[in-house]
Amino acid sequence: MYLNNRFSTNLSSLQGLRVLVVDSNDDCCVLLSVLLQWYGVQVQTASSVKLGLEIFEQWQPDILVSDIAFPGEDAHPLIHQVRTRNERGELVIAIAVTGYDTQNISQRGLCHGFDLWFSKPLDLHEFVAVLASLATCQLSSYAIAQRILDAPTHSEAIANLEKQFNLTFPS
Repeated sequence: MYLNNRFSTNLSSLQGLRVLVVDSNDDCCVLLSVLLQWYGVQVQTASSVKLGLEIFEQWQPDILVSDIAFPGEDAHPLIHQVRTRNERGELVIAIAVTGYDTQNISQRGLCHGFDLWFSKPLDLHEFVAVLASLATCQLSSYAIAQRILDAPTHSEAIANLEKQFNLTFPS
């Protein structure tokens, strides 16, 4: 993924992706922000659950990356509100990133609405590769759905054939 200790920039699926990073650790926010911006990702950061929800509502990211533990609270209310506030929240990919690496905590996070789980310290290469894969899947799913929605109905297809070839099909 990198040569001579430089990150590759050939992950075009990341270009324009909108990622919200919610973490009370400023260093983690800065690191992920700089890393993702290198790949053309639009990034916003929040240091609390409350600020994360405000940014989520206003900005509508494609992916939410959130720590699980915050001073005096955890991220489960964040993911619950993201998932239930509007239709967009159901579609956003939610990734938990935390220093707590126990099976009980990871299962709890996944049960509460996170799609994926990463442990700190992050393997940055793996993290970026997973984001690129998710972005590709998201774009592919959107393109397939768009083709289905734009496809003519059965009766429209019959009418087009009749018109194009001067045919008449029985009703």
